[in-house]
Amino acid sequence: MIRKARAMKQAPVFSKGRDLDTTATVLQPWLATRLEVPSVEIEDLDYPRGAGISNETILIRVRSAAAVDEFVLRIAPAPEYQMFFDPKFRIQYDILVALREHGGVRVPEALWYEEDPELLGRPFYLMRRMHGRVPVSMPVYNSEGWLTEASPEQRRVLWDSAMEQLTAVTRIPVSAVPFVDRPEHGAAGDEQQLAYWQRYAEWALGDDIPGTVATLLRWLADNRPAGTTPGLSWGDARMGNIMFGNDFRVVGVMDWEQAALADPVADLAWWLLFDEMHSTALDVPRLPGLGTRTETIDRWQELTGLRADNLLWQEVFAGLKAGLLSLHTGRSLRLPSVKSRRGPYIPHVCRLLGLPDPEDLR
Repeated sequence: MIRKARAMKQAPVFSKGRDLDTTATVLQPWLATRLEVPSVEIEDLDYPRGAGISNETILIRVRSAAAVDEFVLRIAPAPEYQMFFDPKFRIQYDILVALREHGGVRVPEALWYEEDPELLGRPFYLMRRMHGRVPVSMPVYNSEGWLTEASPEQRRVLWDSAMEQLTAVTRIPVSAVPFVDRPEHGAAGDEQQLAYWQRYAEWALGDDIPGTVATLLRWLADNRPAGTTPGLSWGDARMGNIMFGNDFRVVGVMDWEQAALADPVADLAWWLLFDEMHSTALDVPRLPGLGTRTETIDRWQELTGLRADNLLWQEVFAGLKAGLLSLHTGRSLRLPSVKSRRGPYIPHVCRLLGLPDPEDLR
């Protein structure tokens, strides 16, 4: 049984300085055309808490003569808010469409994509709003929030439902999502991913790439596994990107901007990284009912029928990617809610490899 929630810290809002009233005025005729009604009234626009760093995300409530609808508006990032090198914003929409058509992975229903930047200054798309609860990372879900009020049995249902969705991604055929391939960076899989993140480091950090980052990139190149078969990778596989219903089962899997073709173990490694970063790395006990590291690996192997080979390599790569994102976000993005910091990820990777704690990050 869920007890009455304790007072807790509010998750941050990542506003990008957009005038929401103007946005509503511009969107109303556009949306009326898509809904095939004479007119609509946008009653509420608001930012979700704890989401929307990499893309503008705005919640919308729309009233027409026919119905009241709720949507989520995603707007491509302006250069000053660009988290990723060479973002392929359209892919986020296309993958939601493809996954809903294929089935198996529960994702929001993507409705309309607008390429014309004249309306909102950037391309955007709308998807139907899902309702549920998300185990946010700010504040971390193992220490505060609704999940701490659940029973161990309820949390076990939640964890197992999340694992079912995490592993369902591995069953999506590459032929269903060919647009996530980036052949300009090399052959699909680890080679392509490593080349992309090398370019990312150069783009995000320029001539100021820390020596530790260069060392880790060399280690990854020298130890890249051979013979892996790439498949669809969610890319941002973590508890905070899943919405759950009141029954503690998955409502939807969100945030696909890092989708790629990669070794399936890549998503497992990313999941394990953030599971640790949001619990033991903070000296916060993992909530009873949420799977341990060993349980997660065993359940992943059971549900996928695959072996978690090359896990160390993928965990090092996951930590480096997260570290690069953290360095870029802290140094470059103009978000008052994000403070410059080195983050815990690269020091974690150094511990995995027995390297000294890096002193060249800031």
